Amino acid sequence: MKRAVLDCSLFSLPLLCPRFNIMRTSRSNLPCLALLILVAASCLDVALVSGQKPNVLIIVTDEHNFRTLGCYRDQMDREQAEMWGPGAVVETPHIDRLADEGVLCTRAYATAPVCTPCRAAMFTGLYPHNTGAPKNDLKLRDDIPTIAKILNQQGYRSSFVGKWHLAGTGKPEWSPKVDGGFTFKSAMYNRGHWKKFQMTDKGPRVGAKDGKGRPSYGVDQADAKTFSTDFLTDRAIEFISQDDATPFLTVISYPDPHGPNTVRAPYDHMYDHLRFLPPRTYGRDDMAKPGWLSGNAKKHPPFRGEQMSKYFGMVKCLDDNIGRILKTLTNTNQLDSTVIVFTSDHGDLCYEHDRLNKGNPYEGSARVPFLIRYPDRFAAGTVYRDPVGTVDLTPTVSSLAGIQPLESFEGRDLSGLLSTTDDSQSARITFLRNAGESPNWMAAVDRRYKLIVSVNDQPWLMDSETDPDELLNFYGRPGTEAIVKRLATSLQDYAKKTNDPFASNENIERSIAKCIK
Repeated sequence: MKRAVLDCSLFSLPLLCPRFNIMRTSRSNLPCLALLILVAASCLDVALVSGQKPNVLIIVTDEHNFRTLGCYRDQMDREQAEMWGPGAVVETPHIDRLADEGVLCTRAYATAPVCTPCRAAMFTGLYPHNTGAPKNDLKLRDDIPTIAKILNQQGYRSSFVGKWHLAGTGKPEWSPKVDGGFTFKSAMYNRGHWKKFQMTDKGPRVGAKDGKGRPSYGVDQADAKTFSTDFLTDRAIEFISQDDATPFLTVISYPDPHGPNTVRAPYDHMYDHLRFLPPRTYGRDDMAKPGWLSGNAKKHPPFRGEQMSKYFGMVKCLDDNIGRILKTLTNTNQLDSTVIVFTSDHGDLCYEHDRLNKGNPYEGSARVPFLIRYPDRFAAGTVYRDPVGTVDLTPTVSSLAGIQPLESFEGRDLSGLLSTTDDSQSARITFLRNAGESPNWMAAVDRRYKLIVSVNDQPWLMDSETDPDELLNFYGRPGTEAIVKRLATSLQDYAKKTNDPFASNENIERSIAKCIK
């Protein structure tokens, strides 16, 4: 049964739901009230009368640089917005619509900027070291609540479409055994960045094969039905379009724009006309490299503009498909009764700081898009400037679904905070750590600063206002002592509350103590 959505403003009187008080209705309004009841009954809109819970749609992209989204570029000066050269941008009107009609979080971070640990935090509200999956290809603990288990208990029908990456080493492993409690999972696969899918008698499968008949990342002859982004969108639309009055939880997890940077036509050459330039931080051998960078920092990956063109093409394909989802929700009268979250598991440096991909606390790696559209709670065009983490997703979504967040959550319920647009300095902080079971770095981020402590370097303090390119270390500069102490103290408190073993590393412990003294 589809939910009918009524424009209550047309009646200028209370509705039979918690947001209004029928006892305040005047006698002169009774004819209108009777009309409203008749309209509601004719639409069979049980949801409005009984206070039915909202649908929940969580859209997750993979390795997505936030600067490729217009709504984030709008928050920056041109130099930051056009990191790969003047005019080198991709338009994303459908994703931007979520920001225009909801909340945009300007300082959102992957709790651990690698696939498995971030996803573990995202879907449990726990920090990675408490999920059983602090590094890639480990299995999520089966004994902890997930967003699916929580909403299932409240009568939701749950589905997961796309890349899961929380079930161990299986690749692709369709409908994995470790599934987080999602009920409908035929289009869920564990891992891999496949580009082409097909439907078979056994359900979805990888549609490209190598010379030995094994699944491959090939994109040849992929089209609007078989290319991964389109195919997974179709599966999500099938689920959310079901004629069922039960509220849904759907996660659609796209494998793009993660490499390999390939995409179907016409997106594969859609941005070839742009003149891509290396980022300003590329090839800066004159600047000190932090010790927490992995690999050989002196080697520059050759800059390839054609790879950025394909990356932009993947983003554009994603945006067009998200437009299809929004259209479906509109046509089925579910758009405004659905909590929509858009985010990513981590970023992609795209040549910034001589790096591709992720894994470190630089903005291009760790900062992610985070948008929420739910007009029942959030005003259109809200910009939230305090830091948030992907670990906050499950507590926040649970609250928006009318469910009391669990005491065991380590992430925060942001539902009461996201309406705050006060631009004054806030003391709120979010925390990041490297992926893996061995410590390398930990970080605390507030509205302006980022403090990084590591096993093999002095502390680093980054200032997003005076040095948005993150080339300089402000630690030890006059006037930063109180800032460093506050962030380090918060990091120490976080480690104690969550039993983060990284803080017990001798060098990290010494660095934190040095910052606090």
